[in-house]
Amino acid sequence: MSQFTRRAQVSAAIAFGAIGLSLLGSPSQALQGPDATAAYNFTARILVGDSERACTGTLVSQRWVLTAASCFAADGKPAAGKPAVATTVTVGRTNLSQTTTGAVRSAVELVPHPDRDLVLVKLNAGVAGVKPLALAATPVTSGQAVTAAGFGQTKTTWVPDTLHTGAFTATGDSSANIALTSNGDAVICKGDAGGPIVRTNGQIQELVAVTSRSWQGGCLGTPVTETRTGAVATRVDDIRTWITGNVTPVAGDMNGDNKPDLVAVEDTGKLFLYPGTGTGALGARIQIGSGGWGGASVTHRGDWTGDGMEDIVAVVGGELRVYPNRGDGTLAAPIKIGTLPTTARIVAIGDTTLDGQPDLLATYDDKLYRYAGTSAPTPSVSAPLLIGTGGWNVMTLTAPGDADKDGRVDLLARDTRDGIFYSYLGQANGTFSDRTEFGRGYTVTNRPLVAGAADADRNGVADLWATAGDGTLKFYKGGADIHGPIDGPSIEVGSGGWGTIQSIS
Repeated sequence: MSQFTRRAQVSAAIAFGAIGLSLLGSPSQALQGPDATAAYNFTARILVGDSERACTGTLVSQRWVLTAASCFAADGKPAAGKPAVATTVTVGRTNLSQTTTGAVRSAVELVPHPDRDLVLVKLNAGVAGVKPLALAATPVTSGQAVTAAGFGQTKTTWVPDTLHTGAFTATGDSSANIALTSNGDAVICKGDAGGPIVRTNGQIQELVAVTSRSWQGGCLGTPVTETRTGAVATRVDDIRTWITGNVTPVAGDMNGDNKPDLVAVEDTGKLFLYPGTGTGALGARIQIGSGGWGGASVTHRGDWTGDGMEDIVAVVGGELRVYPNRGDGTLAAPIKIGTLPTTARIVAIGDTTLDGQPDLLATYDDKLYRYAGTSAPTPSVSAPLLIGTGGWNVMTLTAPGDADKDGRVDLLARDTRDGIFYSYLGQANGTFSDRTEFGRGYTVTNRPLVAGAADADRNGVADLWATAGDGTLKFYKGGADIHGPIDGPSIEVGSGGWGTIQSIS
């Protein structure tokens, strides 16, 4: 730490004291307390630049960390978008020298809160095997016991490599901040800014606030005349909607830009990703599979590897495989999770049972089966459950998402004999309702390929993509009614070349 930085911190303490705020404002603070256990492995260490600034954060979703905005800007107002300085985030390691657990990621996007010392940090790839910390739904009460965690300085060490925790008493009101009073010798020091303030209810831990400022009395480098150990944290219970609205993965999104994408197999056997633009149109395609995809049944919906990113599932040569998403839509080596007939057609439908796990539908032997999935670094599916007893060989399945907005995923199926589309609404037991007619005119000649587009234009309604007989691609904007039109209205979003595409999802 430079002499200039130290002088700036002391000056800040004098300034805050002059206006009656008993805290040392600093963009990088740390915690003196006992070493933390694996129960706090949701805590992240954030390093801005090579050593420009160090902070602490909390994993709130598999691909997002919440921390103090002052970690990225002295005035607490970092610009949204890509961090101005390269930033490294280590998650899932309470001991930074341990490399067999957790992961090291780079920050690719900042989403600052408009009014509070908070910023969401998006990672270049999600972190599997580390459970995010739940968000509190209620504020702290006066005198409530909480625990602070951080990777910063202690009373004796400038740069510790272990996570520390400390016990505090929290006092809150209706404002955005809560006050922290040290219990015993706990003190928040440099490097702890953005760290979690955790409340424990029985066996459940929840995030009530994020460390913002501290007096740092007793921390290494703080003048011995400073004995105050109080701190201020920014509450999060009343802005849960802002957090979840930003960190919840968007169905259909493969490249991490929160817009549903299209995946297609070309007649050359290559696999392509067409990035969605958020309007129903598509950007320039990216090759994500070099060959061998011809004849495969390919689908994408849901996080199958537990890292918060949507993966591809495919039947290739009779093997049911998960192809993990690297975070940008490109694919890692496949993981075999089962065996299916080579003629089987699959669709990753989403979470049919609301158990937080992705599920899969498959048609073969003229029947419809559901495979309950388990999301994990090594994903799996359970034994098939028969949910449709006949007439499914002629149907083209696709996943629209929650078409009727009842909180359950639904199914669309096109009868290839007459081009009639049917909707099957999701039921509480993980099956689907009797079919109702969705639309007509979707014959294999008129519309060779169809695929649910999730909410491709981001208006809250499920949409559809379809190729046309003239080699173009159409986008069907969903409506408030789940019952679709007779082949329209649609917008042309691909002007040609789609006649060479074998399948879309």
